[in-house]
Amino acid sequence: MTAAYQTVRNATLSDGAFITAAEVEGRDLVAVIGADTAKTLFGTTTNVVGKIIRISGQPFHIVGVLTAKGGTSSSDTIVLIPITTDQTRLIHRFTSSTIDSIQVKATSADTVTEAVQEVTNILSLRHGTAVGKEDFTVKTQADILSTAQSITGVLTLFLGGIAGISLVVGGIGIMNIMLVSVTERTKEIGLRKALGARQRDILMQFLTESSLLGLVGGVIGVGLAWVITAAVQAIASASSTTITPEIGLDSILLATIFSMAVGLVFGLYPANRAAKLQPVDALRFE
Repeated sequence: MTAAYQTVRNATLSDGAFITAAEVEGRDLVAVIGADTAKTLFGTTTNVVGKIIRISGQPFHIVGVLTAKGGTSSSDTIVLIPITTDQTRLIHRFTSSTIDSIQVKATSADTVTEAVQEVTNILSLRHGTAVGKEDFTVKTQADILSTAQSITGVLTLFLGGIAGISLVVGGIGIMNIMLVSVTERTKEIGLRKALGARQRDILMQFLTESSLLGLVGGVIGVGLAWVITAAVQAIASASSTTITPEIGLDSILLATIFSMAVGLVFGLYPANRAAKLQPVDALRFE
């Protein structure tokens, strides 16, 4: 990297200093390392400045340690050296000194579009490419965010599909249970109808039972969600990841109501079958 890396990436140091423009110009053997890199190599992030690490046999003096960001941040596990040192002492041994990416920081959020256009024009001029036929890509944080949102949307649809299949399977399970219940209680149904129970009474009885089955399943699901949420939070805390999973009241209500609705819908057929039983046939059932 160049000395501008610190400004572009808003990098902060827990110890030492960042690589200077003079060190980049002089192709110095200096390095700034991430917090996890320091722990891996030396077991600590303090008193590391001045120590030496070797990259491809070349000794690099550590001049700074980046502040830990936690989670899966790549800045905690990197080693930064001057690009000129890399090009003259390391890369030329294995491949050409091609620059794969450049990071640019706009002066403000309002000037991002202008900055993109300016970068595009400069690179097009230097690469000798026509407008619309560039051999490079310029991406902003908004583009990266849009890509991430697209991926999240696909995952949401995928998980929604899995949830839908689970609900159908659960509903079929409720329907099977209720059908077995109707078969086992045929005489009971016949006796109730013989004593004056109406068709809608039997229908409401079995619909209530199927809805309660769905409700119980929803409550158990919410309980499991609480357990999983607590586990995720514990893992996030252990790995210093800033993730705070929460289950809102609206989610709980939606889950329980939807579970009851699934039980109600898949209980219609067994309930209707029970309600249409004839008392004489039901009482003679073995």
